[in-house]
Amino acid sequence: MANHHNPVPQHRSTGARTLRGVRPALRATALLAAVVLSAALSSAPAFAGQWMQVSCANPDHSQAASGGWTSFTTGSPGYGSNNNTSCGPDSPMSAILSTAAPAPVGAGENLQYTPPAGSSLAGGSVDVSMDGDGSGYGASGTAIAYTPEFAYNASNVLLQCAVGQPACSGGTNDFSGVLTLPANRGGDFYIGAGCGGEAGASCDEGGSHDAWSLVQVWWADFLLSNDATPAATAVSGTLLDPNARGTQELTLNATDTDGPGVYNLTLQADGNTLYTGTPNTNGGKCAPVGETAGALMFDASQPCPQSESVDLPINTTKLTDGPHALKITVTDAAANSSVVYDSTITTHNAPENTTPPAITPAGQPAIGSTLDATPGGWTAPAETGTTTYTYQWEDCNTQGEACQPIPAATNASYTPAASDTGHTLRVLVHAADNDGTSTAASAATGIIPSPAVSTGPSGPPDGPETPTVISPAAPTSPTSVAPPAGPGAANGTPASETADLRLNTPATLTRRYARRAFTLTGELTNNAAQPIAGAILDILQQDTNATNPTIIGYAQTHATGAFHIQIPPGPSRTIEIAYKAYASDPGYAATANVQETVAAGVRLKITPSKRTPGLIILTGTVQGPIPKQGAIVELLVYYRGAWEPFRKPRTEAHGRFRAVYQFPGSVVGTFPFQAEVPNGQAGFPYITGYSKQIKFSTR
Repeated sequence: MANHHNPVPQHRSTGARTLRGVRPALRATALLAAVVLSAALSSAPAFAGQWMQVSCANPDHSQAASGGWTSFTTGSPGYGSNNNTSCGPDSPMSAILSTAAPAPVGAGENLQYTPPAGSSLAGGSVDVSMDGDGSGYGASGTAIAYTPEFAYNASNVLLQCAVGQPACSGGTNDFSGVLTLPANRGGDFYIGAGCGGEAGASCDEGGSHDAWSLVQVWWADFLLSNDATPAATAVSGTLLDPNARGTQELTLNATDTDGPGVYNLTLQADGNTLYTGTPNTNGGKCAPVGETAGALMFDASQPCPQSESVDLPINTTKLTDGPHALKITVTDAAANSSVVYDSTITTHNAPENTTPPAITPAGQPAIGSTLDATPGGWTAPAETGTTTYTYQWEDCNTQGEACQPIPAATNASYTPAASDTGHTLRVLVHAADNDGTSTAASAATGIIPSPAVSTGPSGPPDGPETPTVISPAAPTSPTSVAPPAGPGAANGTPASETADLRLNTPATLTRRYARRAFTLTGELTNNAAQPIAGAILDILQQDTNATNPTIIGYAQTHATGAFHIQIPPGPSRTIEIAYKAYASDPGYAATANVQETVAAGVRLKITPSKRTPGLIILTGTVQGPIPKQGAIVELLVYYRGAWEPFRKPRTEAHGRFRAVYQFPGSVVGTFPFQAEVPNGQAGFPYITGYSKQIKFSTR
């Protein structure tokens, strides 16, 4: 008997549906683990670029969809023949050629699985029941599975059950079990119930289960290949801003055009994973129902979104402060991955200062009197751990600038020493957490006076007058010489709006850096030349970098109206002595000025090289407050009757400089060297100054 299948597409007939009984063996029994399932797959190993679509029943025996399945009819099946792609656990999809009427050769009911667009069939397994017990003169019932085409030939037929053909299983025309699909055939999978044979013949006898032929699909796992490349655009968000802090936002548009969709997004900084997960489960479709042979299993033909807007909160406190290599990887459901962002971000989760540190007691410090630092207010993300504090006390100039660390002064308390005289003080607070360290500075104190004591207003003692100590301006704190208290209070006896303030010191002074402190004397009288006793005088200073004068302290006249004040060291400046007759006066009744010009201080040292004859190293220090950009130093050598410049180094922030000079081999003699700090440098309030001359011999 000839057995062949010549399908002729026709409209599907309707009729009563007769199905085989419930399958006794559950899929969960057949697939207890991924290892068992993988044994039923194609022998070709899975790799990146493959995924698996599940039909009818998931590995845990729960309901699965039947996406990709369709059905069609060939020839003219008789009454009762039908097909159905609905299925579920223990409820298979089916195609039946019913015994309710003879079925002519060429008639068939068929099921077809088509992979989703972009994917191709690479293997898998299908649990089927196939019965081909019907027959007739010149005809037989056929239950046939095909791939990749619906055509009856040796290369396409996976299994055929028919009367007169080799037995399908156990010597019968029936088969029940798992079909293993060939690897990488492509195309579609077909399974059909039909009648094959000679033209004009029919299947009209035999049969079983009320069918000339019957096929059922209980579940299917289709291994699919897809080489789509995931991508992303519009990567942005506050995470990419400089010094990201706390939890920040990352946004991007992830795509997987022609692929099974965006399954996973991973964000790593310096190789440490900050986030990994599925940004959109697509209503549960993008959640794998299992995994086998390295391929994720999904029960949808389009499991994950092909385009997804991602908005993620990223906690940066897991990173130490500073730059980090950020890498973002998008992976689709077929395990295809792309690095969509690879660049650098910076984070800063160290404590931030909200209230500056403070020094107590406030006002003018005194030598030998302990000062205490409070750290001020700080804030940091909760995940960064406990904030700890360390301290560094600094000496500053009279303006509270050009500060230098005081060696070993690293406790919360500090007691000023004699070496701090003429300086102001401040404290640096270093606040640290698990991620980093930040620093904040307190305001500078008043100028620390020398340990001399004011004589007070009672009049000069026998012999020379004792200088009055200048007390820094600190209206809220007591000072050794305080301004008059209370609005309208008279200043001195008798107070006078027409006072005359005279200085005995020259109106202009030019001084070397080492001698920039000086004594200022004078008298305060009224317009009748009577002395004004016990008057408080404001001492103001304005250096060449300042736009307005500031009060640096106070002095008090003696009974004779005389005053004798020790002015602390400072830069080139104007010193002003000013008198108010009454505390509430808006202006001064009398003033007197001294213009002091100070030459820059510079030290020079020359060291000969022990390795290279004639090579010398010149080092030194420029004194005083150094501008941020440093100060320029002109190095000079006296040669052939004139000073000649030969190097022009710039100091670093602490005033140190270094230069190298090589004498020509023919030069022999003794040469004077000197360092000059030129006048007119921005931010440097001194005129031209010179170091001591140093002689160096090349002999």
